[in-house]
Amino acid sequence: MASHDYKTKLEYGVSAVVLAVGFFFIVQAFTIETSRESVGPRTLPMILAVSIVLGGVWLALRAWAGKSGEIKDGYGFLESDVKRIILVVGCGMLFVLTFWGFGYFSAIIVTLIATLYTFGVRNWLAMIIGALALALIYQWVFIGVMLLNDPKGAIVDMRPYTNWITGAK
Repeated sequence: MASHDYKTKLEYGVSAVVLAVGFFFIVQAFTIETSRESVGPRTLPMILAVSIVLGGVWLALRAWAGKSGEIKDGYGFLESDVKRIILVVGCGMLFVLTFWGFGYFSAIIVTLIATLYTFGVRNWLAMIIGALALALIYQWVFIGVMLLNDPKGAIVDMRPYTNWITGAK
């Protein structure tokens, strides 16, 4: 198979995954209660979900128009090994399991560290500091400022330990 055909097929595949994620988030955004304000709690999640869908459409149109370009070294799965692919999928599964068991805050920390490790980062101090900073910022902006739902974990409810970030009592 020519490298251009491979890249075009890969772009279609990525587009399909991005579209699926975007539509899933649109469905999830519709589960958020609405209010009488013109900009309510559903607005930002819907904007993000629609943006993801538009990104997926853009990728598909780019591939359809033949604008995917040539393959650069390390692109796609041609040079990947099964171990790396399993680790990437595992990071997604780790996020879901950690989120279920311990909530968003813990899931962000654990998953970011695992993802960075998967992609070859070995500076543990930077990984831990980066993960903590990202989790703190996420918790403050999305849970504290935007007042999005912060569900408790099924194993340990971390909210009593993270309420100081959001200002919740």
